[in-house]
Amino acid sequence: MATIPGILKLGTRTEIRAVAIYTFSNFFSKGVSFLLLFYFAHALTEADFGLLNLFSNGILFLMPFVSMGILQSVNTEYFKKDKKEFSNFFSTTLLMPMVVTLLAMVLLYFFRNQLQQRYSFPVTFVVLIPLITLFNFLNEHLINMVRNSNDPVKYLFVNIGRLLAEITLAVFFISALEFGWMGRVMGIFISYLMVAVYAFFYFREQGFINRSISKKYIYEELLYSVPIIVMQVGVFCMGSSAGYFIQYFTHDFAQVGVFSIAATFGSIIIVLCTAMLQYTYPKIYSLLSQQKVDYAAIRWHFLFYGGVMLLGTGMVIIATPVAYSLVLKQSYHEGLSYYFFICFGYFFWSISYFLYAFMLYNKEKRKILMASLLSVFISILSHTLFIKYFGAYGAAVSMCVVYFIVLLITIAFVRKHLTLLFSSNPSKIH
Repeated sequence: MATIPGILKLGTRTEIRAVAIYTFSNFFSKGVSFLLLFYFAHALTEADFGLLNLFSNGILFLMPFVSMGILQSVNTEYFKKDKKEFSNFFSTTLLMPMVVTLLAMVLLYFFRNQLQQRYSFPVTFVVLIPLITLFNFLNEHLINMVRNSNDPVKYLFVNIGRLLAEITLAVFFISALEFGWMGRVMGIFISYLMVAVYAFFYFREQGFINRSISKKYIYEELLYSVPIIVMQVGVFCMGSSAGYFIQYFTHDFAQVGVFSIAATFGSIIIVLCTAMLQYTYPKIYSLLSQQKVDYAAIRWHFLFYGGVMLLGTGMVIIATPVAYSLVLKQSYHEGLSYYFFICFGYFFWSISYFLYAFMLYNKEKRKILMASLLSVFISILSHTLFIKYFGAYGAAVSMCVVYFIVLLITIAFVRKHLTLLFSSNPSKIH
């Protein structure tokens, strides 16, 4: 694996250096996680993995309601507003997720018995899931602002620092204190808490926070939050909800655990997607904000991104069976019969995610809402049909089908931009 100094010296162009750092950061994080997968697979049972999968997916489900589209909105407004106006906007929107977190705790407490009976949720999840979701929001907010400020080195150390803290604490709690799956949860909680505290110091240092609270921004963000929340719920339904469907129809945490391991290997594609978009999204937003949009430059970014994602997907499909044989015990190998469906599905989503940049930048609320509602409906219908009759194997097939259909829907909604992107003379268009 390349060293950090080697990454920093790559090329002479700032763009190459930035892409290299973002990619290295995301892949180093995932690489460390995979090296420790062997440890967790032996220290924890398949049922433990299943419970942890439902826990992490509970956070993913709650995330859009806590973030309320603020992450996407702040990313676009950063390039549109002046420093003072952006500070007012940032300060106002930072309070909204905290209120939602408190409401989520109350709601989960109210339904705690139903969650316990259906999914065997421990009572501690009532507090931990909303809090970790809020800390995760602050972590995402921090790395987005670091990225928008064009500081890839700080992005690198924030990402890696949080991961190393999480892993170190988890190993200590599991091996030294024998806390089992709860030790993994405690490692996640403490590491995200540390980053959340640092995020407030960084926001204040950069002048993003002041004491101004604007009712206008609250109203605007509440309107914008509806399609973004539905969009994020759609993202959850397409992929992460599969574990809940498997548990619902099979009542088998072990089967959920085996599926989650296969999805973890496939998620390398999402890691690559995230790494590329950390660099690409700000570039696309910057190009779209120009008086004359340079669609030729955007096309170059799209083709480069698509080529990298296709190559990365192929490498993951080829390498996964080798990784399984090296780090996982035989009981997990059932996932090899369907992991490639998950990989193809993630590739389709990575292309859709790039195309979403056009709708997000222009805040096309109606299109985002319609595309998201369709993705939710298709996901629920497909997961129900496939998982009810084929279990975890059906979940993988369903994910592939759903992501492909969603890609077609996304293309339909951004066809105007794609026409400009691939026109015979897509240079600079008003």
